Amino acid sequence: MEWDWTLCLDWAPTQKKTLALEQNWTPCSDCASVQGKAPAMELETGSGTSKDQETIKKAERTYKMHMRYDDEQEIPEANVEMTLEIPLEPVKRGKNFQMAVVFRNLSEDTRAIHGFLVGSTIYYTNIQRAQFMQDIFDITLNPMETSRVQVGVLAQNYMPQLGCQSNLRFVVTAKSMDNNQDMTAMQIVNLEGLELAFSVEQRKLLTPAFNMSSSAHCTGTNFPGRLKRPICSSNAEQDDHQLPKFEHFGEAVAIPRGPSSDATLECVRVDMMQNENKSDHHCHLYEGKNNILIVRRAQEFQMTLQFNQPVNPSDKFQVEFYIGIDADVLNGTKIIISFDGSQTGNWTGRMLKQQGDECVVGITPSANAIIGKYYTNVAVIGSNGVSRTQKDSGTDFYLLFNAWASNDEVYMPNEEDRQEYVMNENGFIYEEESGGGRQWYYGQFAEGILDACFQILDDSHMPLVNRGDAVKVCRIGSAMMNSQDDRGVLVGNWSDDYSLGTAPTFWIGSDQILLQYVNKGPVSFAQCWVYAGTFNTFLRCLGIPARVITNFNSAHDNTGNIITDLVFNSVGNQLELNERLTRDSIWNYHCWNEAYLSRLDLPADQDLGGWQVVDSTPQETSDGYYRCGPCSVKAIKEGMLGYQFDAPFVFAEVNSDVYKHKLNTQTGKTELLSVDTTYVGKKLLTKSIGGNNEPMDITETYKYPEGSSKDEETMKNAERTYRTHMQYDDEQGVEMTLEIPQERVKIGQNFQMAVVFRNLSEDTRTIHGFLVGSTIYYTNIQRAQFKQETFDVTLHPMETSRVQVVVLAQNYMPLLGCQSNLRFVVTAKSMENNQDMTAIQIVNLKGPELAFAISGPAKVNQEVYVKVEFTNPFPFSLHDVRMAMQGPNFLSYRERLYR
Repeated sequence: MEWDWTLCLDWAPTQKKTLALEQNWTPCSDCASVQGKAPAMELETGSGTSKDQETIKKAERTYKMHMRYDDEQEIPEANVEMTLEIPLEPVKRGKNFQMAVVFRNLSEDTRAIHGFLVGSTIYYTNIQRAQFMQDIFDITLNPMETSRVQVGVLAQNYMPQLGCQSNLRFVVTAKSMDNNQDMTAMQIVNLEGLELAFSVEQRKLLTPAFNMSSSAHCTGTNFPGRLKRPICSSNAEQDDHQLPKFEHFGEAVAIPRGPSSDATLECVRVDMMQNENKSDHHCHLYEGKNNILIVRRAQEFQMTLQFNQPVNPSDKFQVEFYIGIDADVLNGTKIIISFDGSQTGNWTGRMLKQQGDECVVGITPSANAIIGKYYTNVAVIGSNGVSRTQKDSGTDFYLLFNAWASNDEVYMPNEEDRQEYVMNENGFIYEEESGGGRQWYYGQFAEGILDACFQILDDSHMPLVNRGDAVKVCRIGSAMMNSQDDRGVLVGNWSDDYSLGTAPTFWIGSDQILLQYVNKGPVSFAQCWVYAGTFNTFLRCLGIPARVITNFNSAHDNTGNIITDLVFNSVGNQLELNERLTRDSIWNYHCWNEAYLSRLDLPADQDLGGWQVVDSTPQETSDGYYRCGPCSVKAIKEGMLGYQFDAPFVFAEVNSDVYKHKLNTQTGKTELLSVDTTYVGKKLLTKSIGGNNEPMDITETYKYPEGSSKDEETMKNAERTYRTHMQYDDEQGVEMTLEIPQERVKIGQNFQMAVVFRNLSEDTRTIHGFLVGSTIYYTNIQRAQFKQETFDVTLHPMETSRVQVVVLAQNYMPLLGCQSNLRFVVTAKSMENNQDMTAIQIVNLKGPELAFAISGPAKVNQEVYVKVEFTNPFPFSLHDVRMAMQGPNFLSYRERLYR
């Protein structure tokens, strides 16, 4: 007898229910519950207290594994109890011993019991090493009778199979033949090892009672014993894997012409209905996949099955989907869909149409199904076995995350947002607060990109069973975009030597990077915007809504204290930035990604879903790998830094205070000079929704307005977590600022700045100042110093004075790198009261522009010529100039080198 069941862990304390021992427990679509079909057994629920129930519910919510049990379902009465009794005293290794299987008939009827016992040697992890005994027994129980079956265990049987860990496992299964009640029991016998005997005579240690070295000998194979089999972490290996055409029930029987099914029904054709399904699932744009189905989970797709004859009600057939080479119903890598009204998993199927020998069926993958490439079999069940269709690449399909499905963790409710953050292949990455930057082609639908993204997951050795969790996929993807500590996609390079690869500034899209990675391995070179652009392609391609963010004045907190510390040397009356001791840095800008996730792994009452920071630029390690996130943007705004992942680091990037310290070079001690609460996270931009490249300011999603009550509350929350609050006396007599040109300065131009002093006191102040100009990388790391200037100013009470500073192109041009950034640091001292002042400003020079011209209006199916011009604005020649061009959907990538 068989019956349907669903298990829930919220029944009454100490109550017993029945459930299958080894069953395919997989979540259903509506509440991630586990359903299956199996004979029943007893399950003890434990304490069942209200707190215990609350704990279980929290755990189930996090892991999407809520299991329900229907009390109203018909369950066979458990009227025979079975237990397995092992010796109370420890059994010594090498000794024979006895056990007993005890049956208690609780009914008023006679019961005939058929039992089976298996004894195995095991590792301490309960993984079987070898089987050493089997025993079958039959007994008859009179009403209310108790009976014991004695089992003798001989050392000569188990000793040859023992490893270095002396553990025996006994599993007993039994069936009451009168009412089909199934029973199971399991016990572990830990054998007591031999002992060492020591004695002391005349202060000499005697020889041990046995040879210690021989006792350490372990027999057996090289199998590690930690896992029953290797964890499957490759989606690609299944391409060469095929199931048998016929699988016999029970033991194989020798048949002259080989085994075959007695069923007359046979599936002769499977149509995955690619065109209809792809359009419904928003997967019609994937190029190079015309002959293979691509669909999204938690949404029905259709298949047409054609058989060799009309399907009768008595015919039994099922559709089977597999991912990986070691597919298992238990972990969601094997899916079985039947159409007889039964449901054995959290994927669902239904018969949509049946006419003659054709059936149209609807399949709905679960909302937490594993993403990847599946292969399909149609199985017909006969009385002696199962016959399957042969593996056919035409019935393979890709399953992706689904931002259109409300029960998928990547669900995004607004269609306009979905079109931008999942479907749009073109983007813009900002490098200037004013909105300037570079166009970027994500190309998530370009030919070969989908396979490249799944290869990245394979290369990461991410277990297939984890690939249904978008949080874990984002985290693995963050690590795999860089090659800092694995075989990742991109090699970082923040120097000016790109002779062994491509300069980061030359890339214009992700597709060329990912295709090169698939063919040749890690790609050289990248910086933050390249990592972010490529990661965005990876996320959107797999169906996760994503966008690229630029944070201006982005802090890099190397010390992990959510404070940005700058150290200045005191040299006479001057202060100089100490590049060596200043471990933290403030990048001119830094790019990362946001992924849209519901974050079921975080407390529901905090509502931390939505946009999540994920960053693949290798800055700091997270759980041993260079990666960052996902981290809730809302948690950052509220200063809730205790929630995973990497919230303190992200918080410091956008909202850390800048502490400026003066170093006493004689004593090594530091003195806090000033605290700047507004410099870091000056502005955060992302592309606005739609076809234009207008920036959208999202600063308010990361932080409250500076100085507001909510901002103060956020800082208190963060400081309370990290105990970073430092007292600072902000009383000052003179204010100093550094004013840079409001208009962009072109490379090769001279320009002026001004150091402005405001005397806020009633006394005259004498100021000694020092300015240093340097070329820097965009990470704010000094490349070379090109200017020093000192000045002295006398300020009358309440007076404002300006010191003009001229910057000549002939000084900075020879020291510029491929990124045109200048940094100016001004330090000053008020001689009367020893007040120290500092100010820092970055000047981003504007590079030459490309000019585009089109020969005429563009028309469908007509050629049009595009002319690109570059004029050298400098008084010197340029050599080895490379130009690249790409027009998505109409102009393939091409480049040209000008010597």
